[in-house]
Amino acid sequence: MYCQNRMVHTVQEGDSLYRLARQYHTTVTELILGNPGVNPYNLQVGMKLYVCPGESYVPPQGGSANTGNTGNSGSTGNTGNAGNGGNTSNAGVGGNIGIGVVIPGGQRPGGNQTAGEMQNSVNQLFETMRLAWLELIYWTRMYMMSVDSGADAKEQYAVEGRLLETADAITDVFAERLPVAVTRQLRNLLVEHVEMTGQIIRTLKSGDKENYEQQIREWYANANQIATLLADQNPYFAGKETRNLLLNYLDMTREIIEHQMNGEYDQSIDTFRDLSDLVLELADYLARGLLAR
Repeated sequence: MYCQNRMVHTVQEGDSLYRLARQYHTTVTELILGNPGVNPYNLQVGMKLYVCPGESYVPPQGGSANTGNTGNSGSTGNTGNAGNGGNTSNAGVGGNIGIGVVIPGGQRPGGNQTAGEMQNSVNQLFETMRLAWLELIYWTRMYMMSVDSGADAKEQYAVEGRLLETADAITDVFAERLPVAVTRQLRNLLVEHVEMTGQIIRTLKSGDKENYEQQIREWYANANQIATLLADQNPYFAGKETRNLLLNYLDMTREIIEHQMNGEYDQSIDTFRDLSDLVLELADYLARGLLAR
């Protein structure tokens, strides 16, 4: 995305995306999209983040250490003049790292699409896939915490509704690159996955261990169905990595839920950090597969 007054923020102690969104009058989503190579749940002091401040943002008097407009390179994580579709895998000052994606297989742009436009399309695919999976685990955690805290039914229902939307967000990333019938099957499986996750959280909270174990088995079977569906459509997904990444995602999510319900909050948070890294890896893998199709 183009930003006329893009700035670079150096992460300080205590910074979070939510704090920076308030400081620069922008949104967490915009910060994530503008920094595709950054783990939003593990900001490091000294890290450089691109920020596109909102219209109401007023710089502090006397200026700031942030740099001004960095050009028209889009939200690829490139620094300075690195833009125009170059390899984004180079680290910027302070460790800001791009996704590292180039046009696959040395393809040349087709039709009226330039190489730069094609590269931007590739970058957008990776960014959108990452955001969709990050939102899935974020809203899963939000729902888990609402159930664990005993929030009223109205709040739980609202959070669960938002969680279900993440299945559509992930499906939308695949929709342009899969047949309609397959996209519909994928959406059904993802909705089923999200509904099962909510059910698992509620069941464990209730203490019904027998039903919990049965639901876990069905949850893993659903993930295997997703892996099989993708493999049937795309040879890139036919290997073990697709299934392994999905099952690892379930393993970590289950661990987070169990830690939370046992009152082991530090362990739950630590595992959530690991899960955020894993889903970024999963998202990039899925995006590469769609490009290889």
